[in-house]
Amino acid sequence: MKRVLLVVVAALALFVAGRWLVRALASHETRIGWVIDDMIEGFNDTRMNPILAGLDREFLDDTWGADRDTVRAAAAHLFFNELDHQTKKFLFRAEWTKESIVVTGDDAPRADVVFETRFFETKGEREELAWRIRVEGEMHLNPEGEWCFARTRTTTTEGEKPR
Repeated sequence: MKRVLLVVVAALALFVAGRWLVRALASHETRIGWVIDDMIEGFNDTRMNPILAGLDREFLDDTWGADRDTVRAAAAHLFFNELDHQTKKFLFRAEWTKESIVVTGDDAPRADVVFETRFFETKGEREELAWRIRVEGEMHLNPEGEWCFARTRTTTTEGEKPR
């Protein structure tokens, strides 16, 4: 029994150390991609924390004039109001495609990021594209050393934003 417990603890420690090493050695571009992945996954799972973690406390979207609190309110509105009446499942799903990530600066790195996000709405048994946007963002490292968006500019390329 002790031997099994020792093997489980050693495996867990190896997993944690390996994960830490992968994250520590990942490029800035990869880490930025992970932040956006987490934000999209948070939206799809109706979880606010991953979305807000990707936004600086002073975040501003120049197109909509939306700050971090506005994003929080808009997401909460969607999460609570855009539900299937029978299943109570969230009606929207998002996905993103990277166009470019350019990191500059050594001492205080910053990044210019361009990507497309598509929002799909569930209608019965099928999904339809509801809104497609192009996002141009400026990112920096927050005090915890994680990448976050400081500013964005959003251009609608198809459809309308969910209300």
